[in-house]
Amino acid sequence: MVLQITQDAFDNTVKENMQEFDLSLTDAIKDTIKEYEAQGVDLSHIIVDLMAVNIDCEKLHEAVNALKSYTAGSSVDIQAIKPVLTCIQTECKRGLTYQVLAGKDGTYKIILDVLEKTGVPDESILECLKTLIALMTKQPDLLDEQGLKYIIKTLDETKNQEIITSLLKWVKECCVLHEYNRQHIFDAGILEHLKPLLNDAGSDLLCAVLGVLRALVLDDDIRVEFGRSHEHARAIASDTLASITNLLEKFKNDAAVMNELLLTLSALLVRTEFCKKVDDAGALTIIQKALQEFSNNDKLVRQCFKVLKALAGNDECKTKIIKMGAAPVLVSTLNQNKQSAATASLGLACIASLTLRSTENSEALYIAGAPLVIIETMKIHPESESVQKNASWAIRNMVSRSRQQNKEFLRLDAEALLKTALLKYKNCEYDIKAALRDLECDVELKEEWTGKGGKLQTDATKAK
Repeated sequence: MVLQITQDAFDNTVKENMQEFDLSLTDAIKDTIKEYEAQGVDLSHIIVDLMAVNIDCEKLHEAVNALKSYTAGSSVDIQAIKPVLTCIQTECKRGLTYQVLAGKDGTYKIILDVLEKTGVPDESILECLKTLIALMTKQPDLLDEQGLKYIIKTLDETKNQEIITSLLKWVKECCVLHEYNRQHIFDAGILEHLKPLLNDAGSDLLCAVLGVLRALVLDDDIRVEFGRSHEHARAIASDTLASITNLLEKFKNDAAVMNELLLTLSALLVRTEFCKKVDDAGALTIIQKALQEFSNNDKLVRQCFKVLKALAGNDECKTKIIKMGAAPVLVSTLNQNKQSAATASLGLACIASLTLRSTENSEALYIAGAPLVIIETMKIHPESESVQKNASWAIRNMVSRSRQQNKEFLRLDAEALLKTALLKYKNCEYDIKAALRDLECDVELKEEWTGKGGKLQTDATKAK
C-alpha cells in the first residue's frame, strides 16, 4: 500500500528543514521531497513548489474570499457569485496546485452550503456544480458526508436533466482515483437512481450516467491494496446490461453515444455469462454494422474491437462472431485503421482472442486476409510494444492449430519481424517466442523449471 501525507505535514517538514539545517526554501523543498520519496510516500497530490504558490495564487485567494462574503448568512447574493465562481473555475483549471489551494481555502464547503440553501436558482446551481467539477478533478479527497447526502438528495428530488447531468459529472470526478468514495457512493444506493435514467435520458445525460457507471468499476487508487471494482461491475452488469445493449439500437446512428455505450459494455463484461446476455440482446449485429458504417471513426472502431475482444471470452459468442461473417469486416477495418497504434493494437488483440483455441475462426480470418494485415501493421509500428506483443499473439493463435498457415506468414517476413521485436522488447520475450515456436522457426526457449531428480517426501514418510 502506498503511503500518503497531508499538505500541512509536507509544509511543516519544509519549515523544519529550513530552521534546523539553515537551508534556503528551494533546498529545503528538495530535501523534503527526497526524504519522503525514500520512505515510499506518494507526493502526487502535494504542492511542492511553495514559491510558485506564493507568487501566482493571489487572484484565487481573492475570489474565494469574495465568495465567502457573498454567501455569508442566510441569503446569497446570486448576481455577485456568478463571476466569482467563473473565476474560481478558471483558476482551478490552471492545475492541481490551484485546486489544492482552493480546497485549503474552504471552497468546497462554501459551495455545498450555497447548494443547500433554499431559493437558489437553477442557473446558480449549475455554476456551483461546474465549480465543484473544476475543483475536484484529480482531487476527490474533498468529498465528505455532506456532499454524499447532497448527491442522493438531488437525484431524489430534481427533474432538471441539465442539473442531473452536471451533478453526475461531479460524481464521476469524485470516483476517479478514490476507492473509498466509490464504495460510499455505491453503498448509498446510487445505482437505483441511475437505472431509470438509462431509459429516459437524452444523449448528454445518458453519457453522464454511463460515465458514472464506468467510474464505479475503476481500480485506480494506488493507496488501496484491494478494491471492490469486480463486485461493483458484477452488480451493475446484472441490473443494466440489457438496457445498455438495447440502447445500441436506439443510438446506432450517433457515433458519440455509441462510443460511450460500447466503452461501458467493455468495462462491465467481467463474467462469461454477461457476454451471453449481451449477445442475446442482439449486440453482435449492431457492432458489426457499426464497424462497417463508422470504419473511419478511429475512436469508435477501438471500442468495437474492445467489446468484441471481451465477448470472445465466451466460447459460444466467439464462434458466433465469426459465423455471422465478421472476419472480413474485422480484417478490412483493421487494415483501414492500421496507421493508429492504439487502434491497431486493439484490433490485433481482438484477432488473438477470436482465434484462441479455435481452428474454424483462424481459418476464416486467414481466408479474409488477416496474415497480410497483421504483418503490415507490425511493419508500420516497430516502436509500439503493445502492437508487437498483440501481433505475436495473433500470429501464435492463428497458426497453433492451423500449421498450414505457417508458409504464408513466413513468406510475409514474420520471422524477421518477430526476431527484431524480440531484441527490442524484453518484456514481450515469452509472447514473441511463442509465436516463433508455433511458426516452427529456430528459437531458444528458456526452461522455466527443472526438477533435481530427487524423490518427493511427505512429512509422514520423513517421520518413518
